[in-house]
Amino acid sequence: MMICGVELSGNDAIISLVHFDADIFNLPDCRVRKISCINPDSAHELQYFQKTFTKLIEDYQVDEVVIRARQKKGKFAGGANGFKLEAALQLLTPIKVRLIDASTQKAALKKYPLPISFNETGLKKFQEPAFIAAFAVIAEQHEW
Repeated sequence: MMICGVELSGNDAIISLVHFDADIFNLPDCRVRKISCINPDSAHELQYFQKTFTKLIEDYQVDEVVIRARQKKGKFAGGANGFKLEAALQLLTPIKVRLIDASTQKAALKKYPLPISFNETGLKKFQEPAFIAAFAVIAEQHEW
């Protein structure tokens, strides 16, 4: 099973791929760490963003896309552009796309903590939220 974790930040979709098979997970190399949408107010740019992301998930044979959910209101609320990107990703077909909130991530990681520290993964620090979202879904779905 290949999971693509996504953290939306500004006009960027930061990604982390996690492959899980036979109770072992690994982090395959990926040609990009983030996909940007230059102008989310433009329908053409949103379509280009969506096509670029679709090509990525086809190339890496992704089974599921997991988007780290953001608050809709309050001090740490996400911006309008991020919600546009989120909607563009949620409308991808035929791939399964889901949101995972902070409490679900926290519960999954409490039950099944990361077997290694994030520093040992070889990912960049800005990819950590995307990786945690993907790993939490794997931990939630599988019993070790």
